[in-house]
Parts: sequence; C-alpha cells; structure tokens
Amino acid sequence: LIDTELLKLSLIDTELLKLSLMLTELLKLSLIDTELLKLSLIDTELLKLSLILTELLKLSLMLTELLKLSLIDTELDKLSLMLTELLKLSLIDTELDKLSLMLTELDKLSLMLTELLKLSLI
Repeated sequence: LIDTELLKLSLIDTELLKLSLMLTELLKLSLIDTELLKLSLIDTELLKLSLILTELLKLSLMLTELLKLSLIDTELDKLSLMLTELLKLSLIDTELDKLSLMLTELDKLSLMLTELLKLSLI
C-alpha cells in the first residue's frame, strides 16, 4: 500500500514537473511575445519617422520651387531694367532725330540765305 502511494506521489510529482516545464515554456513564449511587441513598437516609431521624413522632403521640394520662382522673378527684374534702359535710349534717339531735323532746316535756311546773298550781289 505504501508502495502504491509512493508510486502515486511519484506520478503526481512527475506531472507537477511536466506542468512546471510547460509553465517555463509558456514564460519563455511570453518573453518572446514581449520582445515582439517591443519590436512592433520600434517599427511603428520608424514608420512615424519615415512619414516625417517624407513631409520634410515635400517641404524641401516646395522650397526648391520657391527658390526657382525667386530666380525667375530676379531675371524678370533684370529684363525690366534692361527695357527701361532701352526706352531711355529710344528717347535719346528720338531727341537726336529732332536735332537732325532742326539741322536740316538750318541747312535749308542757310541755302536760302546763300541764294539771297547771291541775288543781292547781282
């Protein structure tokens, strides 16, 4: 009877050891699961950083476009200054044409005066 009880106790002890081993395995799996959750959180943070980086790249592209527009605006300002200078030169040219007409008129008057002098000498 004692042997039977000892055998039963030994079986119970064996079952307890099996349960203890199962519990140990469950704890190991729980630790692995915890590590996987940590990795998942890290992955989520990396995705957030990737989104932030994407937004920064978009802003950088916008800034580049703004700089291009600024350069175009500067070039337009230069062209406007050139146009102003051309207009000034055109005005000077017009004035020179007027002076040339006046000189032509003076030449005509001088010819007329010369003719009058010739007539007066005759």
